[in-house]
Amino acid sequence: MPTASPTFPMRCASLFPFLLAACTPGSEGGSAPDLASASSALEPIHVSVASLQRADMRSAYSTSATLRAEKRAIVTSRTRGVLEELLVEEGDSVTSGQVIAVLENDEQELAVARFEAIVEIKTREFERQKELNAQKIVSDNDVEVVRREVREASNDLAVAKLNLERTGIKAPFDGIVLVRYIDIGATVADGTEIYDVADVDPLYADVRVPERHVARLTGGQEAWLRADELQEVVAARIERLAPLVDPATGTVKVTVAVDREVELRPGAFVEVEIVTDVHEDALVAPRSALVAEGRRWLVYRVADGGDKVQAVEIELGYEGGDNVEITGSVGEHELAEGDQLVVLGASALSDGAPILILEEARAVPTAALGTPAGTE
Repeated sequence: MPTASPTFPMRCASLFPFLLAACTPGSEGGSAPDLASASSALEPIHVSVASLQRADMRSAYSTSATLRAEKRAIVTSRTRGVLEELLVEEGDSVTSGQVIAVLENDEQELAVARFEAIVEIKTREFERQKELNAQKIVSDNDVEVVRREVREASNDLAVAKLNLERTGIKAPFDGIVLVRYIDIGATVADGTEIYDVADVDPLYADVRVPERHVARLTGGQEAWLRADELQEVVAARIERLAPLVDPATGTVKVTVAVDREVELRPGAFVEVEIVTDVHEDALVAPRSALVAEGRRWLVYRVADGGDKVQAVEIELGYEGGDNVEITGSVGEHELAEGDQLVVLGASALSDGAPILILEEARAVPTAALGTPAGTE
């Protein structure tokens, strides 16, 4: 049976003084780490920064609508005939009174020529009757009969000319052709649809705005539109506000107008944002600079010549796109235009943390639209 060596405890006892010396402060074997020197030895965090800028921030009420034309008409034939010529096509611009289609008009031209001849004959007869009446050869009643015949013939001529004119179908107002309904050679009657024409400059969107927002709206006030077919926000304006509140919905009809400087079309679905308030020359930061800490919002400002950051608690105003308005600071630290904020890597920072700036992001663009921070 194996037995323990009697020399093992003695060897451990002989090593104890050396182990105790190695752990004693100030001995050459190693000192306790200093907390301050460890902090200074932290590796800097790589970050990107952007400068605080001044810009206008706007609060807006958002809704959706369908674009419509203020004037739109179905152009129809006013007389019967065969369609001989189409002078415009879908998408073409037209002006008020412009002839846009022509019917065959041989019959109407013949009618005009016939009644012109009748009027000429009746007019000569009337002049002859007046001369005879002056010589007391015919009575006043005979002259009056011929006068009525001249008048009736003139009316018949006017109707014939009108029918001839109606073979040229005209645009009712300035606009564009939306739809063509008929082809050349088709027989048309009075009331046959030929074109759909609309005045599309400007286009309009009717939106329903809650009554509580209407008090801050006026005619001419700015608004913005977004359409699926466009990759940009389009400027618009409030054209008019209805004087009536819908009791069922508590909303007011607001008509927004947009000039047709871009390719918007009647019937397009758009998102409408009506500006209800503007904070001019606001202090604006990129949204990516914000760090949430519980119910507080922080940003990290570059300090100490760019080597460290300073945590600043902020109060938010309007939000717009990728930008956020800073309305103030909480505590002793104040932010100012031109201050550099960390926009990439901020979530890994703490107050006083060392940093290494890799790049400076581009300037904050002017905000177009905004909503109160923390709201939908």
